[in-house]
Amino acid sequence: MSSSRLTWSAALLSWIIAVPLWYVSRYVLVIAHEGGHALLAKLLFRKLASITFNRSGGGATAPKPPVPLLFNVFIGLGGYLGPSIFGLFGAWMLLDGRSETVLWASLGFLVVMLLAVRGVMGFLLVPALFVIIYLLLTKVGQPQQTLFTHMWVWFLLIGSVQRMLLFVQDKQYDDTGTDPMILQGMTSVPSAIWTFLMLVGSIAALVYGGALLLRQG
Repeated sequence: MSSSRLTWSAALLSWIIAVPLWYVSRYVLVIAHEGGHALLAKLLFRKLASITFNRSGGGATAPKPPVPLLFNVFIGLGGYLGPSIFGLFGAWMLLDGRSETVLWASLGFLVVMLLAVRGVMGFLLVPALFVIIYLLLTKVGQPQQTLFTHMWVWFLLIGSVQRMLLFVQDKQYDDTGTDPMILQGMTSVPSAIWTFLMLVGSIAALVYGGALLLRQG
């Protein structure tokens, strides 16, 4: 399979998974969402109290208090932008042809994340994703492995935008307990503005990350 055909095939297949099959794929994307919160917390030297998931496809990440206000803002932004962040990292690595590195990095992060996971859903979702990626890494040959890795990165980039579009469509930014509402409570900046920033950020990441991936073709 040519590089160009592989890249476009991965993009199309990932769109199908992330958009028409959203009712299933949301359970994968929420791992990246909560992983984004966790990543920002760890980068800011915060310990994690817990990461939980629920049956509706949502979740929550709780750093151990106290957490300074500015740190809390960055951690709050890391959720809906989390899949985009991971997708961009993956796109940069694939630009150098490091498909195995993307998969190993994904496995490593899932192991670290599992240490803070609490609840039945978390112990089902995170290990299940770990097993799938591990099998791709150890049992799938080339060029299929590269195709699936590109799909994984495209899925993170596309799925992030899909989640934000649905979030805006359903006006979830007005719901108590959502990231934008929590940020509004901390900063007095309206939740709609935080939502707009997250939407723009996820679209920008898709455009930039997609351009990196398509450049390989």
